[in-house]
Amino acid sequence: KLGEDLPVNEHHTKAIPLSTRLANFLDATTRELAESNAELKDMAESAKAASRAKSTFLSSMSHEIRTPINAILGMDEMILRECTDETILEYARNIQAATTNLLGLVNDILDFSKIEAGKMEIIPVEYALSSVLNDLVNMIAERAAKKGLTFVVEVDEKAPSILYGDEIRLKQVVTNILTNAVKYTEQGSVKLTCKFAKKDAETILLQFSVQDTGIGIKASDMKNLFAAFTRIEEKRNRTVEGTGLGMSITKQILSLMGSRLEVASVYGEGSTFSFAVEQKVRNWDEMGDFEESYRRMMAGQKAYHEKFTAPKARILVVDDTAMNLTVVKGLLKQTLVKIDTAESGYECLHMVQKNHYDIIFLDHRMPGMDGMETLRHMKKLPHHLNEHTPVISLTANAVSGAREEYMAAGFDDYLTKPINSAQLEMCMIKYLPAEKVTRSLIDKEDNAVEVTAETVLPEWLMHAPGIDTAEGIKHCGGAEAYLDALTVFAESVEASADEIERYYKNAMWHDYTVKVHALKSTARVIGAAELSEKARRLEKAGNSGYIDEIKQHTEHLLYLYRGYGQILRPLISGHDEDTAAENKPLIDAADLADAYEAMRDMAASFDYDSMMSVFDSLSGYRLPESDAAKVDTIKLAALKPDWDKVRELLCG
Repeated sequence: KLGEDLPVNEHHTKAIPLSTRLANFLDATTRELAESNAELKDMAESAKAASRAKSTFLSSMSHEIRTPINAILGMDEMILRECTDETILEYARNIQAATTNLLGLVNDILDFSKIEAGKMEIIPVEYALSSVLNDLVNMIAERAAKKGLTFVVEVDEKAPSILYGDEIRLKQVVTNILTNAVKYTEQGSVKLTCKFAKKDAETILLQFSVQDTGIGIKASDMKNLFAAFTRIEEKRNRTVEGTGLGMSITKQILSLMGSRLEVASVYGEGSTFSFAVEQKVRNWDEMGDFEESYRRMMAGQKAYHEKFTAPKARILVVDDTAMNLTVVKGLLKQTLVKIDTAESGYECLHMVQKNHYDIIFLDHRMPGMDGMETLRHMKKLPHHLNEHTPVISLTANAVSGAREEYMAAGFDDYLTKPINSAQLEMCMIKYLPAEKVTRSLIDKEDNAVEVTAETVLPEWLMHAPGIDTAEGIKHCGGAEAYLDALTVFAESVEASADEIERYYKNAMWHDYTVKVHALKSTARVIGAAELSEKARRLEKAGNSGYIDEIKQHTEHLLYLYRGYGQILRPLISGHDEDTAAENKPLIDAADLADAYEAMRDMAASFDYDSMMSVFDSLSGYRLPESDAAKVDTIKLAALKPDWDKVRELLCG
């Protein structure tokens, strides 16, 4: 049969052997397959090029759209803070709601592109369940109220208070479901339920469900529920805003979290969406009555109040858009921070050689020299005034992989536009020198007050380096309880540090890991964020078996830990030095001067080990009160190490 498609000339057919005809046929087939494969390869390359072009477009779109949104939200925030006319305030709130909705649409498109690229990641952190629920209720309650809907929240009071998981993605999933419920419900109610089921000693199944009395979903439309860019009953719901991406993104995120969305619906009566995700438990203490605590929180809400003031701090903000510079200055006006601005990378390089800054905020996309190029050139400058200044990327670029890109480029942190004023202030609290920052806290009457010597805490503790007293009070529920916790912490430092050191020297890695885990938690409770973070990293190293990392960083951890013990020693016996300290010989003034001079030389040469030896030597003496506090502050700066700060303290 192979000869049927060949020439029918009888003479010719007889002249060509069958094997030759078969070979010719196979050659022809091979050529056709090769041509087909080449076409497929070309098509695949074209598809890849199109995907790259789309990613580039989305990155550009992210920046270009977020830049004006940043200006709108920033200026609107100024109106909400400073205006007292109720009519204008209502306009401003409407602008805020509309702009936030626009930002949500942009975020949906960007998240969809991350999922398509396979770059959506689940990043677990420790979080308070009550905080997640507060955020969810705050985002949805007003929308439901504007439509005349009853919003009901039911939370299991016995739910664990502190969990470990990706709280950002968890909130995104529940927010998408709640938003849809409010969108497609014209009358009746929306109900959010949060329960849990214990799985084992460390894990729970956290269960969420959202029930509404909306239009429901036809059985024939269920197959389209999770389709991207598709909305159910488009004609009927043409006035409902949205991209049609929310449920598709929700499905994909839950899949990454090892879960799936369950849907039960009766057309015309309503729907119930539910899911369960595994979460680790970090604190089994019961969360308690969420509804009551939420009511107290709402009743105590006041107008904006800055989280800190820092009149001695100085920062540099670099952005080629003058409007963005105005926004940052407006958002930080009440913090009293001195703000210098630059509108180009070249101007930035000039200014960092003239002035020392506590933080530099640097935009990415600028004409001429962009943010990354500016940072590279800055790092190459010889002995400039900001060699150790934190540089934070402040950018509208929010597409997949942006954080990794900026961290790899050498930035210390990353904030996206539109600028969230609360996140901006918290970021500054994290990176500004502690002695320049005065935190604000909410007292028992829920009034914003500044921490002063008149509060319950002693004056010296207000200025103790490396201790965030406002955070400690928040964790402990009050100033008196915080002082008690702080005293217990101070009393246990030496024994606990010795125990960690013993486990380390004897390679008892399991016990070591358990001990640094405990330190992570107790340090966080008293507001010692840096100590808590170092303990967390070593706990993670222990859990992962990274012994080299433990060996590299344990000595530093122990120096830092014992340094806190010295700082807090007045608590152990009231406000006096303990008995052991009183029995030490008073240091000679000349010896103390020599010690300071030696520390200056070591700071100039970044000699960490020798610096620690000086501190060890000084610990054998009783120092005058002012010098004891100064040495403790120098030691804590050296432990980071923050050599600029060490030199500044030694010159003071």
